[in-house]
Amino acid sequence: MSESTYSVIFRGDLQPGYTVADVKANFARLFKIAPEGVEKLFCGRPLAIKKGLPLAQAEHLQATLAKLGAQSSLKSEVEPVAAVARPAPEPSPESVLKPETEASVPAAPQPAAEAGLSLAPMQGYLLKEHERKKEEQAQVSTSHLSLAPSGGNLVDASELSRPVPQPVQVPDWKLNTAATFKIAD
Repeated sequence: MSESTYSVIFRGDLQPGYTVADVKANFARLFKIAPEGVEKLFCGRPLAIKKGLPLAQAEHLQATLAKLGAQSSLKSEVEPVAAVARPAPEPSPESVLKPETEASVPAAPQPAAEAGLSLAPMQGYLLKEHERKKEEQAQVSTSHLSLAPSGGNLVDASELSRPVPQPVQVPDWKLNTAATFKIAD
């Protein structure tokens, strides 16, 4: 069995903290190509930088690209096994006379993993750079804001609204008079 080979795929994504100009200059130095050639690498479509590498070399190239500021991915180059067309077996006289059993029930479709299919990450952008909507940042004036020293109230005493006291009516129950009680002997 032969060793698996991999492709290093780049689609124009950058590592955080890098600018497009820096990464393009790094690519031009690494691959020794003209700026026009570097522009083709940043089209947004997945491009194989290098094909047919063993896993160790592919990971090394991916790490080198990451140091230059480019995000890349590895893709296995495993050839899908072609399904061999086999003729249907002739039914035997015993199988024709027997009632239908589990063996004669048609097999369920194969799962995607066994059929050679897989889900791949999104490759490329739907919109080109000039088609994307550019949002302008809002400029908010903060010149009218200030900070109060710590340890005080957030609201100044002059800004507080004092509620007007409401008069309270107290019923006169004549509690201030002396009451007399007679105690029976």
